[in-house]
Amino acid sequence: MVKPVESTARRDRIRRAVRHLGGMTLPDAKWLDFLKAGIPTFIGLAAFSAATLYLNRIGELPMELPAVAALIIAVVGLLSGSLAVGLLLGAGYRAAAWFVKPRYEAHLYKKLAAKKKREFISYIPNLSDRERMIFEHLLHHNQRTFENTPDCGFASILYSLGYVQVIGGNRPVDHFAMPFGIPDPVWEALQERKSEFPYRLANAPRGRTVETSPWRVPRV
Repeated sequence: MVKPVESTARRDRIRRAVRHLGGMTLPDAKWLDFLKAGIPTFIGLAAFSAATLYLNRIGELPMELPAVAALIIAVVGLLSGSLAVGLLLGAGYRAAAWFVKPRYEAHLYKKLAAKKKREFISYIPNLSDRERMIFEHLLHHNQRTFENTPDCGFASILYSLGYVQVIGGNRPVDHFAMPFGIPDPVWEALQERKSEFPYRLANAPRGRTVETSPWRVPRV
């Protein structure tokens, strides 16, 4: 008959311990605000800690620091110095990225543009008569953009090769008037070889003098 009494007493002790733990609060974490201090603060703390420890070592302080106090100062100085170095490295990286990134992107753009231009120039002999007619029309009118159906009509192969591209961003799509444009490298190559694309009114309907858009497939 003693065991039930012991079990009850044990359960009571467990309940009291649980209630005690439930009433406990976590330690105040405001000391973590120290980590938000800036580089000057960390450098100052590190310098102050180093100077204090040095003066204590050579005996220039009014009284010698206890070993525990010296250890605390050393830890604070080491932590502050490490944080200062980390922040300085981060600031240096951001400054280098700010300076280098635009120049690298510009260099990369020029490199890719030159490659696209060379590719287009090498493709010129393979242009179909219709594709030549499209470029002749655009060069004659100094027109870099045009509207077409989403499949780009007779310029679909040029579109698939990247020599014609969609422009206009997120504007609403009209399935009969989607905006297309000639990329800078392709347009530059066309301007340099304009004599190879003599304009002619070959795409005008018979008996008319008004030209049509050579990139559009006639509607049935």
